[in-house]
Amino acid sequence: MTVRQSDALYTVRITDIAHGGLGVGRIDDRVVFVRGAIPEELVQVELTDQRARFLRGVVVDAIEPSGKRVEHPWTAGAAGVTGAADFGHIDLAWQRELKKQVLLGQIRRIGGESFAEHLAELSVGISQVDDGDGWHWRTRLDLVKMSTGFGMYHERSHDLVPIDAMPLGVWDFDDLDLFGARWDGAIKTGDKVRAVSPSTGENVLCVGNAVFCAPGVRTAVTVEQIVGDDSTMHHYGVHANGFWQMHMRAPKVLLSSVLEGLDIQAGMKVVDLFAGAGLFSVPIAKRVGERGRVLAVEGAKTACVDAAGNLEGMDWAQVRNRRIDSEFIAACVAGADCVVADPPRAGLGIESAQVLAESNAKRIVLVSCDPAAMARDAAAMVRAGRQVRSIQGFDIFPNTHHFEVVTVFE
Repeated sequence: MTVRQSDALYTVRITDIAHGGLGVGRIDDRVVFVRGAIPEELVQVELTDQRARFLRGVVVDAIEPSGKRVEHPWTAGAAGVTGAADFGHIDLAWQRELKKQVLLGQIRRIGGESFAEHLAELSVGISQVDDGDGWHWRTRLDLVKMSTGFGMYHERSHDLVPIDAMPLGVWDFDDLDLFGARWDGAIKTGDKVRAVSPSTGENVLCVGNAVFCAPGVRTAVTVEQIVGDDSTMHHYGVHANGFWQMHMRAPKVLLSSVLEGLDIQAGMKVVDLFAGAGLFSVPIAKRVGERGRVLAVEGAKTACVDAAGNLEGMDWAQVRNRRIDSEFIAACVAGADCVVADPPRAGLGIESAQVLAESNAKRIVLVSCDPAAMARDAAAMVRAGRQVRSIQGFDIFPNTHHFEVVTVFE
């Protein structure tokens, strides 16, 4: 059902959820993708983009709200504003159900029917990673300095929205006093900053290559991260402005899943593609021991420096800094017993996925932050002869539409 109310406002029935957390409806003969909607709702939609084949819009009112709709506690983070917490209007458990629907939809639409059938007997879902309410989990915050305080970009815009709170951030960020005038004058208006709350030590604010623990007070450019698995604690030095998983529990959860999937034994040769600061490489190197070999490959120079430092003293582990493509993958995984790949959002790509699948590795673990890229890559690996042993989503971005997927192949 669609009712036109003005040139930009329509009443739309939402029938489905799409990749990106978008509600799906129709306006006349065109699909409309709606931010801030929940399937089965009747909503008033303001159009924000009109294309020949589809429309985009945002909910301005839920006329017949879902029973899973809750009051969003952070207006600035809502869909249609910054979108930083674009699922904050949905019951937390139902968020995971919707993410599961998105995952299954991408498996079928992008991976194809044969890939979906390949997974039919596996349990596919989205696991919660903590017992919290979906808030206060982010250990990294990206902000922009305004004349007073900080802001975030409005969705699909370069306009800034002033931020007077950030309930996705861990409570420890209170130490930095980000949402008052404390940092005014210490940072230039318009500068992009990253606030970091590491596992241990002081909270810091990164401005370019400089790191501050208080206005005008510089501190070390690296922070310490501590991650525990079932047997030991692992210590990592990471550039404060470098890549690290944002959710405070994500490193442990993903590490445990990857290690279980790889089933590492002493003496194995393991390749870690897109290794970052060595989250997986460090415990893998400890497990394979001196008789084994670990090759950690990463394209970002700063992350390679971190990984090399974190693997120091384990001479059987090597770090290489280079672009990872299909030709390189074919060469570096030759003779490997196991491979883990944690590519950026774009994924491996079909050619690289096929080359990896055709290797002699007994186990391959693919860590994906985009379900469409995962479905494309995993389907290519299955077509190349691999079997999916397990596939599991993790809700490491609660109150947002994002999630992570770990897929194990043999």
